[in-house]
Amino acid sequence: MTRTSNPCAVVLAFAAIAASGTAMAANTITFSGEVTDQTCQVAVNGFTDPTVILDSVPVSALDGAVGRSAGETAFTLQLTDCVAPTADEHFTTLFQATNPSAAGNLVNTAASGATGVALQLLDSVGGNPVDLAGGAAVPAGDIVLANGATSTSYDYAVQYVSEAATVTPGPVLGAVTYTLRYE
Repeated sequence: MTRTSNPCAVVLAFAAIAASGTAMAANTITFSGEVTDQTCQVAVNGFTDPTVILDSVPVSALDGAVGRSAGETAFTLQLTDCVAPTADEHFTTLFQATNPSAAGNLVNTAASGATGVALQLLDSVGGNPVDLAGGAAVPAGDIVLANGATSTSYDYAVQYVSEAATVTPGPVLGAVTYTLRYE
Protein backbone atom coordinates (compact mmCIF):
# COMPACT_ATOMS: atom_id res chain seq x y z
CA MET A 1 0.00 0.00 0.00
CA THR A 2 1.41 3.31 -1.04
CA ARG A 3 0.59 6.33 0.99
CA THR A 4 0.68 9.76 -0.58
CA SER A 5 0.35 13.03 1.22
CA ASN A 6 -1.02 16.22 -0.06
CA PRO A 7 1.82 18.82 -0.11
CA CYS A 8 -0.66 21.64 0.54
CA ALA A 9 -1.96 19.89 3.64
CA VAL A 10 1.59 19.48 4.98
CA VAL A 11 2.37 23.17 4.42
CA LEU A 12 -0.91 24.20 6.08
CA ALA A 13 -0.19 21.95 9.06
CA PHE A 14 3.25 23.50 9.56
CA ALA A 15 1.80 27.01 9.13
CA ALA A 16 -0.83 26.29 11.78
CA ILE A 17 1.83 25.07 14.21
CA ALA A 18 4.01 28.13 13.54
CA ALA A 19 1.07 30.51 13.93
CA SER A 20 -0.03 28.95 17.18
CA GLY A 21 3.50 29.35 18.57
CA THR A 22 3.45 33.02 17.70
CA ALA A 23 0.07 33.55 19.31
CA MET A 24 1.35 32.00 22.53
CA ALA A 25 4.60 33.98 22.68
CA ALA A 26 5.35 35.37 26.11
CA ASN A 27 5.77 39.13 26.34
CA THR A 28 6.99 41.09 29.32
CA ILE A 29 5.65 44.21 31.00
CA THR A 30 8.09 45.78 33.43
CA PHE A 31 6.87 48.10 36.17
CA SER A 32 9.17 50.47 37.99
CA GLY A 33 8.65 52.77 40.94
CA GLU A 34 10.22 53.98 44.14
CA VAL A 35 9.23 54.30 47.76
CA THR A 36 10.70 57.43 49.28
CA ASP A 37 10.37 59.45 52.44
CA GLN A 38 10.08 62.67 50.40
CA THR A 39 7.25 63.55 48.07
CA CYS A 40 6.37 66.97 46.77
CA GLN A 41 3.81 68.44 44.43
CA VAL A 42 5.58 69.64 41.29
CA ALA A 43 4.46 72.41 38.95
CA VAL A 44 5.99 74.62 36.27
CA ASN A 45 4.82 78.22 36.37
CA GLY A 46 1.97 76.99 38.57
CA PHE A 47 0.75 74.22 36.23
CA THR A 48 1.46 70.49 36.00
CA ASP A 49 1.46 70.46 32.15
CA PRO A 50 2.33 74.05 31.25
CA THR A 51 2.93 75.80 27.98
CA VAL A 52 5.76 78.33 28.18
CA ILE A 53 5.14 81.16 25.70
CA LEU A 54 8.26 82.75 24.21
CA ASP A 55 8.11 86.29 22.85
CA SER A 56 8.26 86.58 19.08
CA VAL A 57 11.68 87.45 17.67
CA PRO A 58 12.60 88.75 14.22
CA VAL A 59 14.26 86.41 11.71
CA SER A 60 17.23 88.81 11.72
CA ALA A 61 17.98 87.88 15.36
CA LEU A 62 18.72 84.28 14.33
CA ASP A 63 19.55 84.41 10.62
CA GLY A 64 23.11 84.38 9.27
CA ALA A 65 24.92 81.81 11.41
CA VAL A 66 24.35 78.53 13.21
CA GLY A 67 24.15 78.87 17.00
CA ARG A 68 22.66 82.34 17.26
CA SER A 69 20.13 82.59 20.08
CA ALA A 70 17.36 85.01 21.00
CA GLY A 71 14.22 85.34 23.09
CA GLU A 72 15.40 83.74 26.33
CA THR A 73 12.33 83.07 28.48
CA ALA A 74 12.46 81.94 32.11
CA PHE A 75 10.20 79.31 33.61
CA THR A 76 10.02 78.21 37.23
CA LEU A 77 9.85 74.67 38.56
CA GLN A 78 8.09 74.77 41.93
CA LEU A 79 8.07 72.11 44.63
CA THR A 80 5.29 72.46 47.21
CA ASP A 81 3.73 70.36 49.97
CA CYS A 82 7.06 68.66 50.65
CA VAL A 83 7.90 66.92 53.89
CA ALA A 84 10.11 69.40 55.80
CA PRO A 85 13.62 67.90 55.90
CA THR A 86 15.86 68.05 58.97
CA ALA A 87 18.80 69.06 56.74
CA ASP A 88 19.03 70.65 53.30
CA GLU A 89 17.75 68.21 50.68
CA HIS A 90 18.85 68.27 47.03
CA PHE A 91 16.79 67.46 43.95
CA THR A 92 17.81 67.15 40.31
CA THR A 93 15.55 67.64 37.33
CA LEU A 94 16.03 65.15 34.51
CA PHE A 95 14.96 66.48 31.10
CA GLN A 96 14.33 64.23 28.13
CA ALA A 97 13.43 65.20 24.57
CA THR A 98 11.38 62.81 22.47
CA ASN A 99 12.73 64.38 19.29
CA PRO A 100 16.09 66.08 19.95
CA SER A 101 18.16 67.61 17.18
CA ALA A 102 21.72 66.42 16.54
CA ALA A 103 22.85 69.63 18.30
CA GLY A 104 20.93 68.65 21.46
CA ASN A 105 18.04 71.08 21.07
CA LEU A 106 14.29 70.60 20.78
CA VAL A 107 13.29 70.15 17.13
CA ASN A 108 10.61 72.52 15.89
CA THR A 109 7.49 70.36 15.52
CA ALA A 110 5.07 73.16 14.55
CA ALA A 111 3.04 72.50 11.41
CA SER A 112 4.27 74.86 8.66
CA GLY A 113 6.76 76.13 11.23
CA ALA A 114 9.88 78.25 11.05
CA THR A 115 12.84 76.44 9.50
CA GLY A 116 16.45 76.48 10.63
CA VAL A 117 15.43 77.14 14.23
CA ALA A 118 15.04 74.96 17.33
CA LEU A 119 14.39 75.53 21.02
CA GLN A 120 17.32 75.39 23.42
CA LEU A 121 16.80 74.52 27.09
CA LEU A 122 19.07 76.32 29.59
CA ASP A 123 20.06 75.00 33.04
CA SER A 124 19.27 78.40 34.60
CA VAL A 125 18.37 81.93 33.54
CA GLY A 126 21.36 83.13 31.52
CA GLY A 127 22.83 79.67 32.01
CA ASN A 128 24.33 76.90 29.93
CA PRO A 129 22.51 74.88 27.26
CA VAL A 130 21.20 71.47 28.32
CA ASP A 131 22.42 68.99 25.68
CA LEU A 132 19.45 66.72 24.95
CA ALA A 133 21.10 64.86 22.04
CA GLY A 134 20.72 61.11 22.07
CA GLY A 135 17.33 61.04 23.76
CA ALA A 136 18.57 60.06 27.24
CA ALA A 137 17.38 61.86 30.38
CA VAL A 138 19.82 64.67 31.20
CA PRO A 139 20.25 66.16 34.70
CA ALA A 140 20.07 69.94 34.99
CA GLY A 141 20.02 72.20 38.03
CA ASP A 142 20.53 71.62 41.73
CA ILE A 143 17.28 72.36 43.53
CA VAL A 144 17.65 72.75 47.29
CA LEU A 145 14.84 72.28 49.80
CA ALA A 146 16.17 74.05 52.89
CA ASN A 147 16.13 72.54 56.36
CA GLY A 148 12.56 72.84 57.71
CA ALA A 149 11.09 74.19 54.43
CA THR A 150 8.12 72.63 52.65
CA SER A 151 8.53 74.40 49.30
CA THR A 152 11.22 75.67 46.96
CA SER A 153 11.64 76.68 43.34
CA TYR A 154 14.26 76.80 40.59
CA ASP A 155 14.39 78.93 37.45
CA TYR A 156 15.27 77.41 34.08
CA ALA A 157 15.07 79.08 30.68
CA VAL A 158 14.39 78.28 27.04
CA GLN A 159 15.37 80.24 23.95
CA TYR A 160 15.28 80.11 20.17
CA VAL A 161 18.52 78.92 18.57
CA SER A 162 19.48 78.78 14.90
CA GLU A 163 20.53 75.38 13.60
CA ALA A 164 21.05 76.60 10.04
CA ALA A 165 22.54 79.74 8.54
CA THR A 166 19.20 80.57 6.97
CA VAL A 167 16.11 80.89 9.16
CA THR A 168 12.59 81.33 7.80
CA PRO A 169 9.65 82.75 9.76
CA GLY A 170 6.85 80.69 11.25
CA PRO A 171 5.61 79.17 14.50
CA VAL A 172 7.98 77.25 16.77
CA LEU A 173 6.85 74.39 18.99
CA GLY A 174 8.80 71.89 21.06
CA ALA A 175 8.30 69.72 24.13
CA VAL A 176 10.40 68.10 26.81
CA THR A 177 9.48 65.69 29.59
CA TYR A 178 10.91 66.07 33.06
CA THR A 179 11.36 63.87 36.10
CA LEU A 180 12.39 65.00 39.55
CA ARG A 181 15.06 62.90 41.25
CA TYR A 182 15.33 63.11 45.04
CA GLU A 183 18.97 62.98 46.17
